[in-house]
Amino acid sequence: MASDSWRDRIPARQQILLGICALCVLLLAALFFAGYLFGPAPASHTNPNVQVKILAVNDLHGHIIPGQTLNNRPVGGIPVLASYLNAAMASGKADGIIIALPGDVMGGSPPQSGLLLDEPSMVFFNSYANQHCTFGSQPQDPSCNMVATLGNQDFDYGVAELMRMINGGNGTTNITHIVDPYPGSKLGYVAANVVWTANQTPVLPPYTLRDVGGVRIAFIGADTMTTPQLQNAANLDGVSFQDEADAINRYIPEIQKQGVHAIVVVLHEGGTQTPYDGPTQANGTVTGRVAQIVPRLDPDVDVVLSAHTHEFTNTYLPNAGGKPVLVTQAYMYSRGFADVDLTIDRASGEIVEKSAQIILTYADQAPGTSPDPAATEFLAEDENVLAPVMNRLIGVAAQNITRTQNSAGESALGDLLADGERAAMKTDVGFDTAGDIQADLSAGNISWNDLYAVQPASGTVLSMTLSGAQIRQALEQQWQQPLPPHNLIVSGLVYSWDKAKPAGSKVTAVTIRGVPLNPNSSYTVSTVAYLAMGGDGYTTFTRGTNMTYGPGDIDALVAYVGSLPQPVNVTTDGRIQRIN
Repeated sequence: MASDSWRDRIPARQQILLGICALCVLLLAALFFAGYLFGPAPASHTNPNVQVKILAVNDLHGHIIPGQTLNNRPVGGIPVLASYLNAAMASGKADGIIIALPGDVMGGSPPQSGLLLDEPSMVFFNSYANQHCTFGSQPQDPSCNMVATLGNQDFDYGVAELMRMINGGNGTTNITHIVDPYPGSKLGYVAANVVWTANQTPVLPPYTLRDVGGVRIAFIGADTMTTPQLQNAANLDGVSFQDEADAINRYIPEIQKQGVHAIVVVLHEGGTQTPYDGPTQANGTVTGRVAQIVPRLDPDVDVVLSAHTHEFTNTYLPNAGGKPVLVTQAYMYSRGFADVDLTIDRASGEIVEKSAQIILTYADQAPGTSPDPAATEFLAEDENVLAPVMNRLIGVAAQNITRTQNSAGESALGDLLADGERAAMKTDVGFDTAGDIQADLSAGNISWNDLYAVQPASGTVLSMTLSGAQIRQALEQQWQQPLPPHNLIVSGLVYSWDKAKPAGSKVTAVTIRGVPLNPNSSYTVSTVAYLAMGGDGYTTFTRGTNMTYGPGDIDALVAYVGSLPQPVNVTTDGRIQRIN
């Protein structure tokens, strides 16, 4: 007779115990392998605090290519910026990370983005959006990791085009689309103070809520209310800009009723502060409009991510309740970002600690020495698409046309630029800063890219009205203290200056079309937006009236060079004369 099976020889009670043990082993093994394959299970919300990191990139202005310098070091470009953002996101020190863009992702852009209507810039930032972010202007899911607001130059192509950039579609554009059809934005745009003129309702959601680690944070957006003074009126048709602080404060009670007390403002307005390294220092001195806006903000506002002035800011300023508000800004053009760390009390929802560092995206140190491969590949594709346009022949130079100045301060290339901008706006006289000229033109063929290399700032040409006295004052400001970094290039006038005379009295004569300048007469003046904002210290241009915006500076230069008899032969003509 065959022996009994092994189960038959074990008492029933022991079989039950062995079965239970085996089941436990299987369950533990399943849990182990689940953790190995899929990562640890989400931690329960038991920690009293939640750590939140915000990475704020302001004023990209389509500067996606490498080649910039800061402090005599290579900086910026999206492959390097991406390497820094990726490193910050991989630090593992936060329960959640939000990428915030305080305006001007678009506008005033180099050709690699601008010639494609800044779709490349938007597509780049879309790549950082998580699966919870959706395309378009509708409110985003609270788990979306992106938020942005509008800037004045986001309106460079008009309201309809701005909405296409956010909502997607090719529209009536005639460009090559890097992603076709263009999908729109996943950035989660908010703007409390940009409203439809007809009914004063917001063009975009005024604020959005984000859930990080079980706590909610409100992000309120606002663009500078000075946008109408900085933009072509036609580009703002149908929209109005309200006072920033009033608009932000209007939505605070609505946010508080939802039990949210961690409030961050994404503001396209700023100031300036002496730069430093390291975490936020208290008692910093900030000048500019942001220093006037923050003291008017509701006592519940904790952080202001500022922009617009392209400067460094990292300090605490008091809000209307006297509570410290962390205020940041990280230069411009992908040269840096604000790395903000927040500690939020889980029970109250209040931000109990806040600090930031302004990180410069140097390409000669880690992680910038290892540019992001995906961003590098994307940029190569972009440049391949644009090669036929950028290599297009515009004209021929009979000889070298250079920015080298004579003893009076005049250069052939400066004359060419100023004449082109005046021709574009059909004004009496024209001014630009010599600092706008970044390369010379060599004898021979002149391509579109050659002209862009000369004037790569991607500025906007405009016209204004100044009195004769103001024109003379602008010329005198070339010798004011502190001394401007660059002298003025001029068109349509001839002036002489005496080196021996004191500052404020150096200009000895000014003529326009051979007639002496009349201090009481009004003259139309072409210039660029940078000078119109007082750039390089030429504050007289901020007092111009009847401002009208025209083409981009590169478009004005291309049109002018193409209109000249070929080959182009430009030499100095004595429009700036020096005595002594």
